[in-house]
Amino acid sequence: MEPVQWSDVDALQNYENLKSVLEAGLTKAGQTDNLHEAKGFLIEVQSHFKGLKLRSEDREELYNRLQVAFTVVNKKIEDERFNYEYEALSNYEELKPDVESVIDLATNSEDLRSAWESLLGIQNRLKSSKLLREHRDELYARLQDAFGMVKLRRDEDRKAFNQEAQHNYIRLKSLVEKGLLQAEETHEYKETREFLKKIQSEFKGIKMVHEQREELYSRLQTAFDILGKRLDDFFWHKKKNWEVKMRFTLSRFDADIFELQTAVEKDRADLAELEDQLDIIVSAGKENDALTGLEARISAVRRNIEHNIHSIAKLQLERNDLQNRLDEPE
Repeated sequence: MEPVQWSDVDALQNYENLKSVLEAGLTKAGQTDNLHEAKGFLIEVQSHFKGLKLRSEDREELYNRLQVAFTVVNKKIEDERFNYEYEALSNYEELKPDVESVIDLATNSEDLRSAWESLLGIQNRLKSSKLLREHRDELYARLQDAFGMVKLRRDEDRKAFNQEAQHNYIRLKSLVEKGLLQAEETHEYKETREFLKKIQSEFKGIKMVHEQREELYSRLQTAFDILGKRLDDFFWHKKKNWEVKMRFTLSRFDADIFELQTAVEKDRADLAELEDQLDIIVSAGKENDALTGLEARISAVRRNIEHNIHSIAKLQLERNDLQNRLDEPE
């Protein structure tokens, strides 16, 4: 038996080492879900073949196993690429009309906020969808044009809004200043309040910058407050003047009632005296002109007493009603 040469020992050792590297590489390639990472493991194993002394049959064995693994991984990569491209094309066909639709919104819709939200929605769909680079670039470019269109239209709307808002501010400011002046000076309280209400109605639905709206509305509210205070003062003085007049009227009622009561007391005294005289004449059994005249005077006094009592009751009712009105809480 020929002795084993050192070169054969080296080749055998290299075979065992390379086989271990191959086994480890195949194991790692089989455990990962990332096919490109798996192919990287195989390429790394392949690099160990270069310059390594091996017996021909050993090299062929190990290399064939490696190539089988490459074939499997490459097939999976191709399948994955095919599936990716198929899904990407399907996504492109689905997204393209939606992109065109939101572009139409960006160009024609009056609701720019809604159009902007639609563009953002499609943009997010593009970000999360599988697409070929050229298709992604195409759709993104179309979207960017649409975003630019919305921005341009929004700037134009803002410019038009600012112009109209400034015009409205100048016009409304003039009305508010006029209303404030009237509230401070006029005595036509009702007309001024109606004028302020009319100015207030001008604020509804009018285009104006928020700060300018707040400024004018605050000054209008000041006008309402000034007019309200002046009205309160006016009615307070009017009420006080009325109270003075009514208390004078109460005093007049009291004087009239007292005068009538005095007259009633005097008439009752006169009536008692006349009735005594009548009793004397009747007791004497005399019927003459004096008796007739006395009876007539008694009847007149009685009628006068009844009239004055009725007048006192009427005046008392009127006085009590006026007193109640004065006593009512404000």
